[in-house]
Amino acid sequence: MHRFFVAALAGTMLAATPALAADEGGAYVGAGVGNYGVDVGAFSGDDTGYKVFAGWMLNPWLGGELEYLDGGSAEESGAGLDMTGFNASLKAVYPIDQFSLFAKAGLYLWDADVRIAGEGRGSDSGEDFSWGIGVGYDFTDNFGVTVEYQGFEVEDTDTTDFVSASVVWKF
Repeated sequence: MHRFFVAALAGTMLAATPALAADEGGAYVGAGVGNYGVDVGAFSGDDTGYKVFAGWMLNPWLGGELEYLDGGSAEESGAGLDMTGFNASLKAVYPIDQFSLFAKAGLYLWDADVRIAGEGRGSDSGEDFSWGIGVGYDFTDNFGVTVEYQGFEVEDTDTTDFVSASVVWKF
């Protein structure tokens, strides 16, 4: 299923390319840092997380975004969890002068490594629904910042989320 979603997203972005010149769309890249948290049963850990991303706005209101996320090493009481992954999303934007409000929904392809003191290590991976909301501010036509909350519906976790601040460069 995740291959179909990524292929559909890429196909939509490529098919619309000729119409982009007059619609104020275009490519962007960025990087962010924030707090990545995971709650599973009695385990509740968080760490500094990082992300790099690239996207393409088809017009001022709709685009697609690909991200690589590194959730750091969440630890609590001798147990630890390292989670990384790729996130592919469709993004809806409501521009208000230099500000913008946005929401996105997509697919998170994740890998997790688990450490439990005295019991050893394990790993898991999967594909699950992701969503996010945020606000952006453009200092210039090319440079801006965003603050975002992302939720990941990762199987067998109670909560997996990422609150981040990012810098964005638009082409």
